[in-house]
Amino acid sequence: MKIKEVSEKFNISIPTLRYYEKIGLFDHVKRINGIREYEDKDIKHLSMIITLKNAGLSNELILKYMELAKLGENSNEERVFILKQQRQKLLDEIHRKNKNLDSLDYLMYKIKNN
Repeated sequence: MKIKEVSEKFNISIPTLRYYEKIGLFDHVKRINGIREYEDKDIKHLSMIITLKNAGLSNELILKYMELAKLGENSNEERVFILKQQRQKLLDEIHRKNKNLDSLDYLMYKIKNN
């Protein structure tokens, strides 16, 4: 797939794809006559990057996770640790937002019952 096709398929800008490559999130994408040609492995790799991004991981943590993944099963514990940490952050954020919703509900209740 050419970069434009990948951009459209994943709804990611071309500059973002180039940036991911620049900071090392991608191994070298094959080029034919200077034009990037994304192979299946690159598409799977990008899918993982997007999943981790959507879960809120920073580029630095994604890079660390991807580097660990290259080590295979020897890195499973470390990768699970990264994912558990992010999961806890998301749960904490959900808890804070639920408290904020409760506060808003209470304020609306007070307004209606005055």
